[in-house]
Amino acid sequence: MNPHLRLAWTQIVTADDYEEHMTAIGQAQAAAALTQSIIQATTPLEGARLVIVGAGTGQMLDFMDASLLRPFQITCTDLNRSFLLRLEERLTRYGLQATILEDDIEQTALPPGPDLLLATLVLEHIEWRRGVKMFADLRPQTCGVILQENPVGMLSAVTPDRQVPPSIAKAVEIAHPTLVPQTELIAAFDGRGYECRARDTQEVADGKRLIAMRFAPRMSHRRKDYSA
Repeated sequence: MNPHLRLAWTQIVTADDYEEHMTAIGQAQAAAALTQSIIQATTPLEGARLVIVGAGTGQMLDFMDASLLRPFQITCTDLNRSFLLRLEERLTRYGLQATILEDDIEQTALPPGPDLLLATLVLEHIEWRRGVKMFADLRPQTCGVILQENPVGMLSAVTPDRQVPPSIAKAVEIAHPTLVPQTELIAAFDGRGYECRARDTQEVADGKRLIAMRFAPRMSHRRKDYSA
């Protein structure tokens, strides 16, 4: 992870400012809707392992049917301990239990074999090809990834000239997330034995979209893993 991005997400951006910004631009609501769609489409069985990397403050729970998560064994990770403390409060409020881990997905301590792995707006903030490798190394049955897509000509992740909360404005001075092209992401997952099974979109502020992509092992890859 770029050291400036790590500094931004561990020491600069506050939970209050993050949530205010994400709600104002509609990404919190859109990400929640897309996450809910992934879960409903995947239909994990009761007791299935659900891993949410980059879970942050758990803000999505305010905009989705949190009861969808109750049947699962949930693990939530993030780099920022203060974000995870707020996440723990939210889980309690919604009657959910989860294992909470302060974890870096690029060198993760997560055990392999989740039924569903979810990563929302994570790859933009790390070395994304390494992130794909780590996701595939965890061998999830399904991997749901949500990306940001900008309108043509807008290169920065944060909209130029948009007024943002103070800690985010400070972070933007040094930290610059890198948007991930859909085609390159699909190719990277394909190289790891995962194919894109579905895509969905939600429009958000400033002409942007969030793109949800659902990946699963190719059948030949599954047979190879099983026989091994």
